[in-house]
Amino acid sequence: MTNTGIFTQSADSVLQDVDEFYFGGALPWYHGSKLTEDGSRVLVTLDDPEADDESQTKDYELSASQIKEAFRKAKGKGYNLCCTADIESEQLGFGCVQDLDIILQTACYGELVFG
Repeated sequence: MTNTGIFTQSADSVLQDVDEFYFGGALPWYHGSKLTEDGSRVLVTLDDPEADDESQTKDYELSASQIKEAFRKAKGKGYNLCCTADIESEQLGFGCVQDLDIILQTACYGELVFG
């Protein structure tokens, strides 16, 4: 099997990694994700950081390129991505819960809000 890394990973594969990633209830602000009907984006449900009520959530539709860019941005900001080498040499799904959380928060909020 060829190591492709996130930057050459296909869009379908990136979206599938997010959709199928097992967070195991580790993140109280993460409420799930699912592929859009046409499969071109993934819908991520997170707490709404701007809501007065902590139980309010917000849906974010992310493309594979937005997820890849969020990884690049999180790395550039110096966020603690412990599985960077695995994500860059294998694919997004080789990251850990913490890394996926950082990438999704960066994609949805532009920065880390929770954690």
